[in-house]
Amino acid sequence: MKYKAVIFDMDGTLLDTIDDIADASNRILKEMGYPEHPRESYFMFVGNGARKLIDRALPEEVVTDELVDRLLSEFRVGYRSIQYNKTDLYEGIGDMLSKLKALRIPMAIVSNKPDEMVKEIADHYFDPGLFVSIAGQKDHIPAKPDPQGAFAAARDLGVSPDECLFVGDSSVDMDTALNAGMTGVGVSWGFRSVEELKAHKAAFIIDAPGQLLSLFSEA
Repeated sequence: MKYKAVIFDMDGTLLDTIDDIADASNRILKEMGYPEHPRESYFMFVGNGARKLIDRALPEEVVTDELVDRLLSEFRVGYRSIQYNKTDLYEGIGDMLSKLKALRIPMAIVSNKPDEMVKEIADHYFDPGLFVSIAGQKDHIPAKPDPQGAFAAARDLGVSPDECLFVGDSSVDMDTALNAGMTGVGVSWGFRSVEELKAHKAAFIIDAPGQLLSLFSEA
């Protein structure tokens, strides 16, 4: 078996979080008197961490480091208060994860969402012990597509990078896979387009979670 483990992105890959992210962001924008954005706009705002989300959501002419820092703090508080309102697993994710566990394929999550949020949300939606490691963005580790987080997850999983699939929905994830020497698997049900995934050299693109299982059985 070529592939021995799998690392997942979380938002847009395992969980559809976009409505809660949009609601929390728009609430802050409205309170500040800035224009709100439709849900669809947030597909392009997310992916590079919460700070970049706030930066992209603000009108370009008002963006300063001080303002982004302030609103980022408010976003974290506001998002946590609603982070389970509309978020849910994508159809088929639960079954896929159960089957991977039955196959004894070790799994991890590496996200650009703040680390404490990733752990809280994962604990809410997934069974304890399902993932060997769960990691979000931390101050001392560069965000994806830097490969350091992926390398750390591979060490936790007990595999070399070339034995690991990296599954995600965006160019950030496919670039992370390439930078880490892993095999990138793009998912078509997430926040970004199939064209973006192809442009960033996804080795595979799957249209349903269950299709991931075939990459282990055929490897």
